[in-house]
Amino acid sequence: MKKIAALALALLAMPTFAQKYSITGQVPKELKKVYLYNFESKNDQTPDSVVVKDGRFSFSGDAQGKLFAMLFAKDGEYSVPVVLDGDVKVDLVKKVLAGTSENEKLSAALQQLESNSAAMQSVMSEVRKYQEEGKEMPESLQQRLESAYEAAIEGLVANVKKICDANMQSIFPAYFISSYFNSMDKADIIRYADSNASFMNVGMLKRLRASVEGWKRQQPGVMFTDIELADTAGVQHKLSEYVGKGNYVLIDFWASWCGPCMREMPQVKALYDKYHSKGFDIVGLSFDREHKNWVGAIKRKGLNWHHLSDLKYWDTIAGRTYGVNSIPATLLIGPDGKIVAANLHGEELAAKLKEIYE
Repeated sequence: MKKIAALALALLAMPTFAQKYSITGQVPKELKKVYLYNFESKNDQTPDSVVVKDGRFSFSGDAQGKLFAMLFAKDGEYSVPVVLDGDVKVDLVKKVLAGTSENEKLSAALQQLESNSAAMQSVMSEVRKYQEEGKEMPESLQQRLESAYEAAIEGLVANVKKICDANMQSIFPAYFISSYFNSMDKADIIRYADSNASFMNVGMLKRLRASVEGWKRQQPGVMFTDIELADTAGVQHKLSEYVGKGNYVLIDFWASWCGPCMREMPQVKALYDKYHSKGFDIVGLSFDREHKNWVGAIKRKGLNWHHLSDLKYWDTIAGRTYGVNSIPATLLIGPDGKIVAANLHGEELAAKLKEIYE
């Protein structure tokens, strides 16, 4: 009863939003059409469109719970996200939203992130210039641009966190989390979900919210969660057959179709060959869907460790259990079966194993 009462109170505390919406706005008079794309509809959705008359346009409809969309014109040269929650006013040139509290807050947040976004765009423009000209980028410039991009991302994520922390009872931050969650600290997103932040309850973050429970299973110090999948011969095995047996074990989430995964494999194999005699082991959990592709990659690369998969692609129980929504991903599990670290790759993984075994 206490849980039901708590849930009822949480639902009452959540803001409600109009399902009917209207959007009126202005754009340069020479533009012919403005488009509206709903983020929460299927990927193959055709954007809604309206004809521009004297630099003015309008949309109206019923959001039916799908509250986030993008307004754009001229192949995205003019664009701004919008919350479909009532009467919204938009200046598509200045990227300013008004008319509802959620949209006004979203507009202010976009301005707050403008300098970070501009810094990222500057780096990307420089990279595109070299690509279009077919020139090889000097290594010194590449390193400088990588550092600049990392700094821009770090600044943007820090500002997104401030925006979320200051607007726990609003829904507009869902747009930023949807856009940048891969760069954010998982601990922050877990905290927002556990705090029942309103923006974590919108439809656009439904899949991400489902991943949060899996992310909790990746936290250092947490006992591993057992799952069961088949090996390449079709024989079922539990993860507990290999984990928590007194050795360090790397759980490697990968797939034969994943380019970054396959590029990483030579170094992973080198570390396995170096430390396996000292007790280090690896269990590969594949996101493949074709048995022949999975087995073929294992043989070609000489990946001589344990391999399991249910061949269910992104719906694999490995991904659902541990909240893995991008690969490659790893979990290093200690001799006692508790998580030591998540997502160690390259030099970080090598350094950690050197610390353990040398």
